[in-house]
Amino acid sequence: MLSSATRGLAQATRSVPTGHLLGWTARLARRTMLRPTYALITLVLCALPLTALHCSATGDGDGTGGAGTSSSGTGAFGSGGTFGNGGSGGFSAEKCGESTYGNEVPGSLLIVLDKSGSMSDPPEGGSTTKWSSTVAAINSMVVSASPTLEVGLLAYPEGNFDDLALVGCMMDPNGPNCPAILADGGCKDVATAAHVPIEPLSANGAAINSWLSQNSATGNTPTWWALKNGYSILLGHQALGQRFALLMTDGEPTLYTPAFGGFPEMFNDCGGETDIESEVLAAANNGIATFVIGSPGSEGAAPFLSQLAVNGNTPKDPNCTPAAGNCHYQIGTTNFQQELETVLQEIAGVIADCIFDVPQGEDIDPNLVNIVIETPNGPVQIYKDPSHQDGWDYTDPTQTKIQLFGPACDLYKAQTGNTITIILGCQTVLR
Repeated sequence: MLSSATRGLAQATRSVPTGHLLGWTARLARRTMLRPTYALITLVLCALPLTALHCSATGDGDGTGGAGTSSSGTGAFGSGGTFGNGGSGGFSAEKCGESTYGNEVPGSLLIVLDKSGSMSDPPEGGSTTKWSSTVAAINSMVVSASPTLEVGLLAYPEGNFDDLALVGCMMDPNGPNCPAILADGGCKDVATAAHVPIEPLSANGAAINSWLSQNSATGNTPTWWALKNGYSILLGHQALGQRFALLMTDGEPTLYTPAFGGFPEMFNDCGGETDIESEVLAAANNGIATFVIGSPGSEGAAPFLSQLAVNGNTPKDPNCTPAAGNCHYQIGTTNFQQELETVLQEIAGVIADCIFDVPQGEDIDPNLVNIVIETPNGPVQIYKDPSHQDGWDYTDPTQTKIQLFGPACDLYKAQTGNTITIILGCQTVLR
């Protein structure tokens, strides 16, 4: 029930010429955040016949989405629109309060690149080394990706570990310094700073190209410490958007190995597969997603690499299963470079596009957030879709950013000038 003052305001606004009223409404909506005072005005405007701020939807009351309400006029959210059709419910006039335009933010990506000795071999049936093809594919991505995308490079191993000393200690475990050499095994031979710092590609694309062209593949595969150090680098970076790691490897990591067949216990500091899986999961819970690419030679490690992708919140298919090894990006041997270029461009597109800040504050309830794409043809409500097929979802457990997926992202990018409106205070509508 509206108060007498509110009814008076509604009656007064009906006497204002439509063009003036709609322009006034639009100016209010353009503010970064509507003040509480304006929230009441917004509720009143929801009831007016010529505005397009649709804060209610019709339905049968059983929780399924109704047909929604729309208007033929133009206003703060464009012309026309349907809020409530196809989702789990619609907006409630009693709850709609504030709205803000979503600011798109570039992601920050650290490429964690395996440059172990096996990368100097060509894939089966090929003539070009995996390292050469990988360098070419990364350089192609650097050129084609959004120049605002922040990218850095950490390659491993560093190359400071004495492999010959390790071989000698394997033959004679009681030799000088052998206990320490065997325990280390090059497991920590990983740089603590990025070889190319994380910066927009417009600033460091050439530096990535230069570093890759001047280095070659050698050594073992200390993946645990590569990810440990990589995550530390990402956490220390003042990222504008979400943080991502991209693990690119051509085989199983170097792992702790107990004594066997006359050989001593080795690689104590490398950890096991469960240690690496836990590291990736902890990073995901800390807001860092991890993509995983398996190059030729890694087929035997497919279930492990797929588990990393799942733990890193980046399974390439929501219906995949790690045991089947189909959750990460596995590159074939026939067209290695071409396939890798395609995957890298796909990942760069996911990272660079359709991520937006969610306003923060004590009164922001992440369960009372809805998303609208404003287009020249009118507003389009986008439903929350945890399956990431067509809709939006929070990028990580912090719930400070949202990302559009599938056709929803395509719609946003379809025309220059499309914007995102984040509506607060209404129960989130699920697809």
